[in-house]
Amino acid sequence: MIKKKTSHAKTPKKDARKPNADAKNNTAKASTRNKSGTKSQSADPDRLALSKNDILEFCDRVLKKWQQDPAQNSRNIPAMFAVRTGVLFSDEASLKAIWSEIISWVYQLLYENAQAHARHENQEWAKVFSKIKTEDR
Repeated sequence: MIKKKTSHAKTPKKDARKPNADAKNNTAKASTRNKSGTKSQSADPDRLALSKNDILEFCDRVLKKWQQDPAQNSRNIPAMFAVRTGVLFSDEASLKAIWSEIISWVYQLLYENAQAHARHENQEWAKVFSKIKTEDR
């Protein structure tokens, strides 16, 4: 009987230091189940999930609160009416684009505000983060 010669050559292994492109794509496309049990894309905090009606309801709640003290909010009320009117006349796609940017901007402002408070209080983490930011530029 003739034995078949088997190859013992090593197959090249993937470099563990390099991220697997397929795994990266699968992670980005990972889906979760929402309350109704249907699949949805992974949560992206910068992507607006609210509807036009949700934003209008928010504007109405703010207006109702401010109208309880109209003298103090005399400048805010007309400005909020302008925001509400803009939302009312915008299409859903534009609203999602605009408000997604606003949400992202607010997160950035909250972070920068926390850093400013920490720098004012001479907290060490703020100094470190300031150095990191300076070196990144």
